[in-house]
Amino acid sequence: MIYVYGQKKDYCSDLTTALNSKSFEVQVFDDRQSLGSAFKRAVPQGVFYDLRFESDVPRILEKIYLEDPEIVVLGVAETHLEIFGQYTDQLFLPHKSFEEIANGFVEHLNDRQLLASCNLVGRSIELVGVARMIQQVGPTDITVLITGPSGVGKEMVARALHAKSGKPGEKFIGINISSLAPGVLESELFGHERGAFTGAVSRRIGHFELATGGTLFLDEIGDLPPDLQVKLLRVLEDKSFFRVGGHKSISTNARFIFATNKNLADEVAAGRFRQDLFYRLNVVNITIPPLSARPKDIPPLVKEFIMKSRYSAYTGAHPVEPGAMKMFLRYHWPGNVRELKNVIESLLILSEKGVVTKRAFENYLQEKSLHDRSLPVPTGRSPQSAEHQLIIQAILSLKEEINALRGYLVENLQLNLTNNAQLPDQQQSLNLGDNEKNIIAKTLQEVGGNRKRAAALLGIGERTLYRKLDKYGLK
Repeated sequence: MIYVYGQKKDYCSDLTTALNSKSFEVQVFDDRQSLGSAFKRAVPQGVFYDLRFESDVPRILEKIYLEDPEIVVLGVAETHLEIFGQYTDQLFLPHKSFEEIANGFVEHLNDRQLLASCNLVGRSIELVGVARMIQQVGPTDITVLITGPSGVGKEMVARALHAKSGKPGEKFIGINISSLAPGVLESELFGHERGAFTGAVSRRIGHFELATGGTLFLDEIGDLPPDLQVKLLRVLEDKSFFRVGGHKSISTNARFIFATNKNLADEVAAGRFRQDLFYRLNVVNITIPPLSARPKDIPPLVKEFIMKSRYSAYTGAHPVEPGAMKMFLRYHWPGNVRELKNVIESLLILSEKGVVTKRAFENYLQEKSLHDRSLPVPTGRSPQSAEHQLIIQAILSLKEEINALRGYLVENLQLNLTNNAQLPDQQQSLNLGDNEKNIIAKTLQEVGGNRKRAAALLGIGERTLYRKLDKYGLK
């Protein structure tokens, strides 16, 4: 069912004819109230809205965009194209034929079905492009490299590729390179023979071997150590490998999918990634843009996360205030889809009536801003600058500890002079180092040698105390 709204009867009539030719049922409305009432009776597949006589976005289009993103919305307009374009899937100029508009509904509804078949949630043209790539290369065994910032859903795309392959019932094995220590990584990937190294008490089958017949997904491939880059290159070229400590070549017919949030071309230029391996990985590249570059995906993602959350009392009504959704659309989401999901989950847990409010999201942003300002290294710095900042902060912290120790020593020295009611003789010294040594030694004696308690009593850090102990030869 397609709802058509417009003031020009002839235009709506001709469009209805074109839509009927594509097997769409059509209802035509010439006033907004009737159109709104129709939504209460039945939700259509699509809506066509004549925007030529509108100076602002109609409220019903805003409502559809924020609350019912699965509905395809097309329109015709002459002005305010950028504004109206934000709330529609496609805008047509008045000279476009009714046949093109009818075909537009067919294409966008097909795109919705394609996204659903790939288990991807969204409506943006960018995400549709990703789904079309999945549809095209999924049935093949070709190596795929998925790129994009952290949190955009690279593993979801890898799983969709596997589901579209000719062996969706076979294993899908995913492994994050950066989550494994270098000493463990080789054994995890290639497996090992008994006695290959200390602790190898039995043979272990690696992921290359386990994934035979299925799909192996290696995430964060840009973090692969150089020595393993050489071995991975051999696997890709020969489809064979050796277990650690083994001498028998093992074949694999696994399909390989890789992902990274790094620019591998830059890594190659910097000498951190092999150029020949990069060429082997980059046969087909699927790039997933950050969430901030595809805001039209935010409303359907929010709805999906709420429906699937165990903390949601979802009953069909949209439990997100319009003001909150508008803030979601304006926020830049540095953590991408992962951050959006976590925020929705958090706000649902904390909501009093199961409704995500604008106020709750404002509080989240405020807390996040305070947390970001308290980080030891400000965001947006280069690694060299970040390291420099840490060194400066360590020096400042050490300076504070030294000043605190100096103040403590001076205070105790004055107290000792008062108690003795005399100036130090030849056996007593006003030398700061001598008194510092004596006070530290006396404090350690009082706490039975407990260095942690001694540091606390002296008002200094344990590391500072250890340096002083070494300096004065105290045990």
